[in-house]
Amino acid sequence: MLCRAGAFAVLFGAAGLQACQVPVFRYALEHWQPAAWRVRMPETALDEAAAGQANVELERVAGDGHLELRVPEGEGDEKPVWLAEADAAHWRMLLDSPVRRELSRRLLAGESAVWLLLESGDVAKDEAAATVLAQALETAQADLKLPEGVVTRAQLDEPGRASPRDPSDVLHSDLPLRLAFSVLRVKRENSAEEVLRSMLLRLEPDLQDYLQEPMVFAVFGRGRALEPLIGRGIHADNVREAAAYLCGACSCEIKEQNPGMDLLLAVDWSSVDQAPKPEPVRVEPQVATPHASGRPGRWVALFGAAVLLAAGFRWLRR
Repeated sequence: MLCRAGAFAVLFGAAGLQACQVPVFRYALEHWQPAAWRVRMPETALDEAAAGQANVELERVAGDGHLELRVPEGEGDEKPVWLAEADAAHWRMLLDSPVRRELSRRLLAGESAVWLLLESGDVAKDEAAATVLAQALETAQADLKLPEGVVTRAQLDEPGRASPRDPSDVLHSDLPLRLAFSVLRVKRENSAEEVLRSMLLRLEPDLQDYLQEPMVFAVFGRGRALEPLIGRGIHADNVREAAAYLCGACSCEIKEQNPGMDLLLAVDWSSVDQAPKPEPVRVEPQVATPHASGRPGRWVALFGAAVLLAAGFRWLRR
């Protein structure tokens, strides 16, 4: 079995094959639509319009019933993630919360990732985790570099500038491209964040076994959370490796082949959706030749990189 450092050396070696140059966090923000969380609700009790911009799929059922929140289709079992009386207060709690609002604000301001520290309730453990995380992120933010070759909207509009050969290297919005991390702490006793906590604890099937340990979730794009670092797994090397993945060139543009799961957020993403997309330059096709050298084809390489990325993050979390 590969050690953690070795695993990520393989991951990023594979990621270099046919990668677009936009970093993962920005590509996710501009291209990946968040999956819909499934909500079962009574037919008459609640106003569907309140869901607004939230990534939810609503199902009306007969009777008084309850509010039931389930993971997006294909992301896990059918057990409710969260269950509550069907009233206006719980409906608002399901759709939004103070931490989720602040998380969304920071992502729309261009932060590379927001790191949620889900506290254990043990003050000593939580403070130690917060200290390690803050120091590791400060170092990563200073040391990591964004990929070269990204084209901004302003550069694309320069007179006489040729269209990019690969339109995936062009940013779709005018949001500044920067390397920036921040931390939000989620206290166990904070009832307003009950839904957020329930969602985070369903990212992996066994997280209920680690409730006595602090957990750190890197959230990027439009609210996609990576699998957590837990307890003693919250250390500088693991934080840096996760940060390097987020800030590296996007090797696999298919969201479902990247690690993580989307959170339920009530956000208007139109500021990163409305920019025009550049037309690609036509390139004459070349005749394919057999892979006599033994090197994999493009899609084989990308699929292999995606599988390695998903496996690598599972090794990192503890």
